[in-house]
Amino acid sequence: MLKKTSLLIVFILCFLAMPGSIFARQYESFGPISVRNQNPVYLQNLGLTPRKAAPLPHGTMEIRVDSAYSSLYEFGQDTTNSLDLDMEFWRIGLHFDYGISDSFEIGMELPLVHFNGGFLDGFIQDFHKFFGLPNGGRDQVPNNRFSYSFATNGVEHFGFPPTNLGLGDISFHLKHQLAGEDSDWPDLSWFAELKFPTGKRSRGFGSGAMDFGIGLLLDASYKRVHAHFNTGYFVLGGNDLIDGYMYNQMFSYTVAGEVSLLPTWSLIVQLNGSTPLLQRTSLEAWNGVPMDLIVGFRGEEKNIFGNTDLIWQVGFSEDVTSTGPSVDFTAFLSIGFRFGLLGRNRPEGDWIAKKE
Repeated sequence: MLKKTSLLIVFILCFLAMPGSIFARQYESFGPISVRNQNPVYLQNLGLTPRKAAPLPHGTMEIRVDSAYSSLYEFGQDTTNSLDLDMEFWRIGLHFDYGISDSFEIGMELPLVHFNGGFLDGFIQDFHKFFGLPNGGRDQVPNNRFSYSFATNGVEHFGFPPTNLGLGDISFHLKHQLAGEDSDWPDLSWFAELKFPTGKRSRGFGSGAMDFGIGLLLDASYKRVHAHFNTGYFVLGGNDLIDGYMYNQMFSYTVAGEVSLLPTWSLIVQLNGSTPLLQRTSLEAWNGVPMDLIVGFRGEEKNIFGNTDLIWQVGFSEDVTSTGPSVDFTAFLSIGFRFGLLGRNRPEGDWIAKKE
């Protein structure tokens, strides 16, 4: 049974209760929260980072820092396999995106990762207790303990130590807008993404292989309410450390609802999920279905420094079930800047107007 059902109902009711009397052009959509599943094994591979469908304006550069700090406890044993993930995980994503034409955007992400025993275990247990949520076994082990291991018949596939900040696998993406929001069509784009094995597999920073992904992005707005749907199909190069325990493909999705509270910021409720990445055990924490509920805010301050826009996101993520591979809790903060490199700014708004 979903452990967050009552909380989700509250958020949906709040969503529907928001006023919708102002036309959408006055209340711009800022897009979904750009946080993905923070399970460290999943993060070694390419996955869906939620994005807005519309590309950046031609000649516009966006530089953004996404910071996700997660607390994770997943333990399980069957007759053959043993999984013990008990850590706090910090991932910093440095994003560089650029609008190369009226409908094409290119970009790259440079990730930095760090994991250790952390300090949040006591807080997470109190949070779960206050809301009547299960601890998932956290209270059975000492607080702020570190473990990052997976073994079969007593032989470790991996057993990583705590680390300082290190480079993960760098990825590049291309986005192309197919249609823009007007009276007949929502914003619709396709994207392609490629990941290179720049992170050390021996330290748990990367998979040691190239990955490829392709997918669709769709946005629609009605007055103050905006909807976002992302879907992606990923072909994965695998990881020799867990050969045979990992699928070579994965389907991921994001569904998000956004309500404009002010012209400069929005409330977002979002669900991220995918097919399982891992397999061949009876451990739900290993080969279960990942699903995260994200609640947060996103906004933009136009021309805050000359022609430079300030962009920001803040929120938190909780696993929808206490037995799957999604992490228990993630705090997310993002800040960035958007500016024109060609000495001009393409007008925002209706896609047809942009094309003329």
